[in-house]
Amino acid sequence: MDNNSLFKYIFVIVVILLIIFTSYIIVRNSNKGDNIILDQTSTTNTIQTDLRFAIAALDTINPILSKNRNVHEITKIIYEPLITLNENFKMQYCLAEEIAKTDDLTYIVKLRKGVLWHNGENFTSADVKYTVDIIKGGASTIYSENLKFVTGLEVIDNYTVKITLSQPVPFFEYSLTFPIMSQKYYEDEDFGTSSKIPVGTGLFKIATIESAIIKLIKNETYWNATLKNPMVKEININLYSTIGEVYNAFKSGDIDILTVKISNVESYIGTIGYTRMEYKTREYDFLAFNTFNQTLSNSNVRKALSLVLDKNAIVATCLGNGYIASNFSLDMGNWLYTKDLTIQSNTEEAKQILESDGWVYRNNTWQKNTDGRIVTLTFSITVNDNNGTRVAVAENIAEQFRNFGIHVNVIQVSANRYVDILNNKEYECILAGLELGFSPSVNTFFGEGNIANYSSPEVVDIMNVINNTTEDTVLYEKYSRLYDMYLEEAPYIGLYRTTDLVICNQSLVGNITPNAFNLYHNIEKWYRQ
Repeated sequence: MDNNSLFKYIFVIVVILLIIFTSYIIVRNSNKGDNIILDQTSTTNTIQTDLRFAIAALDTINPILSKNRNVHEITKIIYEPLITLNENFKMQYCLAEEIAKTDDLTYIVKLRKGVLWHNGENFTSADVKYTVDIIKGGASTIYSENLKFVTGLEVIDNYTVKITLSQPVPFFEYSLTFPIMSQKYYEDEDFGTSSKIPVGTGLFKIATIESAIIKLIKNETYWNATLKNPMVKEININLYSTIGEVYNAFKSGDIDILTVKISNVESYIGTIGYTRMEYKTREYDFLAFNTFNQTLSNSNVRKALSLVLDKNAIVATCLGNGYIASNFSLDMGNWLYTKDLTIQSNTEEAKQILESDGWVYRNNTWQKNTDGRIVTLTFSITVNDNNGTRVAVAENIAEQFRNFGIHVNVIQVSANRYVDILNNKEYECILAGLELGFSPSVNTFFGEGNIANYSSPEVVDIMNVINNTTEDTVLYEKYSRLYDMYLEEAPYIGLYRTTDLVICNQSLVGNITPNAFNLYHNIEKWYRQ
């Protein structure tokens, strides 16, 4: 090797060593103190550790009393519940450390020790009882439904409470997702009119509240060691009078993340300069067949009907942006949605099922000889006439069925009459909608007295196991079998659900995984650059 080649070789080696050493120093420094995790383009010099959020038309930052959606979203990082939910809506202990179900109506809750309120006071059972008493005591709050069947809460000791119910509630633990408030902090105050800055136990605490901004800072005494050193040190919640002002601020780059419910967000903020993430909400619409009806009691007929319907066509024709075809109540991302229940429109397969069941397509209609009598395949769909969207959907569904040779009549009834018909099961088929809970309960669809009157000994056994176990493997097995039956027997046809949008400034970096329960999963790893 000549001298020039040797020199070049040594130079390359030195450069490589310098790159390795520099990378090591950056990584080592990034892991000191705050466990910083950078993306591939960031350096410690480009990171900004403050975030900018927004609230339009603030009523109160108190999460129990507020009616403001932005408040309920943001306060997830200030106040904490006994139970929280992860990105897949799976239950995780938060201020509760353990929950034991002693019988169908009684739960013993062990609380986490060593948790401090933002003012330095200890979190205890008294705080849980105080919060439950506030919610049950007539406060106007969105959390009243959580405790609908709670008849009492008894303090056993400083870190143990007993909750009693008036009736069994499947997956009751999921009801314990309301924020806990400090009893001692409010003991000399009227909770409903107090002007004190509320304290929580969360990762961030309120430092100041001013007319145009609420400033949050990192909670230095946070109990969760794995999260207590977030990259974010400060969050400024900008306050605006109207949502229009919020959109303008977002366009100007003054807000990092925002939820929007409107479908035409582009007309307000344009189409470039931000990232958008659509997620499924709890608002779910479906068809329920009354399986006590003579024609619709036939599972072959129901399965054929499920194969005729084109849900994407319904969304495109009647609904548009802000909706998505949906196949089942849990397909919003629930951890127990273990099987794809998508049923694509397949009129050829539907035809084969009906023919195998003895139906004949004649004179543009499906008919069957039953005991010497010709029966045509026909039924009615009941819909609330006050809901124009659902009326349009019902008419579209009827048209799709008619085009296949099934005679369907849409019956529009008043809201009050609709409720009576639904409660008394006086329908052949009904177009219904629910705002679903966060738990994986499917009692509405498969439990006793369900909307479709659908049952069998196997379904009863499955539901009994589901409602009385917390074992993941058992739940996976039973839900999987239930899904098989759902596909084969089609007591319901899932139609669609609404979607919401999270829009993010492109300077926001992190694992951003919003769902209908919490927009701020993994916020401890977010930053701006």
